[in-house]
Amino acid sequence: MNKRYDGEKRVAHFGRTAIVAMALAGLAVGCGGGDEDQGQPPSMLGATAQDASTRSTAGNSAPTVTSIRFTPERPSPGRSVEARAVVHDQDGDRTRVEYRWESSRGSLLGEGPRFDTTGLAPGERIKVIVVANDGEEDSAELSKSLRLTEASVQISLVAIDASEGLSPGSTLSAHLETTQEGFSNIDAEYEWRVNDEVVSTDDQLETAAYSPGDVIVLSGRLENERGRSSRYVKSQPVILARGDAPEILSEPVAGLEGGVFRYQVRAKSPSADAQLSFELLEAPQGMTVDAQSGLVQWRPSPSQRGRFEIEIAVKDQWGSGGAQL
Repeated sequence: MNKRYDGEKRVAHFGRTAIVAMALAGLAVGCGGGDEDQGQPPSMLGATAQDASTRSTAGNSAPTVTSIRFTPERPSPGRSVEARAVVHDQDGDRTRVEYRWESSRGSLLGEGPRFDTTGLAPGERIKVIVVANDGEEDSAELSKSLRLTEASVQISLVAIDASEGLSPGSTLSAHLETTQEGFSNIDAEYEWRVNDEVVSTDDQLETAAYSPGDVIVLSGRLENERGRSSRYVKSQPVILARGDAPEILSEPVAGLEGGVFRYQVRAKSPSADAQLSFELLEAPQGMTVDAQSGLVQWRPSPSQRGRFEIEIAVKDQWGSGGAQL
């Protein structure tokens, strides 16, 4: 009885061991990677890594270059032109944009967003090719061409010629320079402003009507057979200053003539447009001066005897003046 029980026990134990071994062998076969094992189910680890890789590749979208803009839009030879691309990335990734400039024949001219057209001729066509990259994929190329225009004449300087001086009464002249030296087939329009008010459109400005401290600005623009330039170019402002003061040239006389004192004051101003006026700063009672002519007259009374001090002043319309004792 005991032997039969033990034998059955050993057989039963062996059976369980064989089952476990077969299960382990099946697992080992399932983990294999050979072609002959393609019919076996893949391991969970291998399937997870493969699916994640597939999802990563399939989830990225290449960026798209949607448009290109030039600044300036119509450059002339010798100027730099800048290309700016608009890029859209569906994933919101940071993108890097590359620019390549080519001639109409496909020759490489340069790289980068800015290109200097010096050395090229008017009418020549150039093209920029743009590609964007999001770190994983390149966008499709987008290109745009432009044609270099004839060089247009522009104003390079507008200035006020004050060689005659800046005192009221002097004549100011317009000075204009263009980007094309020696260009003569051109007319200019001018606009003079005094204290921000337009006072003249000539090429010169007479300042006799203005006062020291007035601010003068000149604006100019071009006009030729192709039409007027788009905007005025302003000069630096100038400020009228007090000119040299007028002076009295005559000498006073002594004595009376027919009981009346007469003295004709003569004065001169360095400014040809000066308008002089006269006044008495100190004088005995009854003495007068004609403000326009400068004639001084005085009929002394019987009580007015002795020596009297007289001070006569002359001034121009801008406030500059001098005096004589």
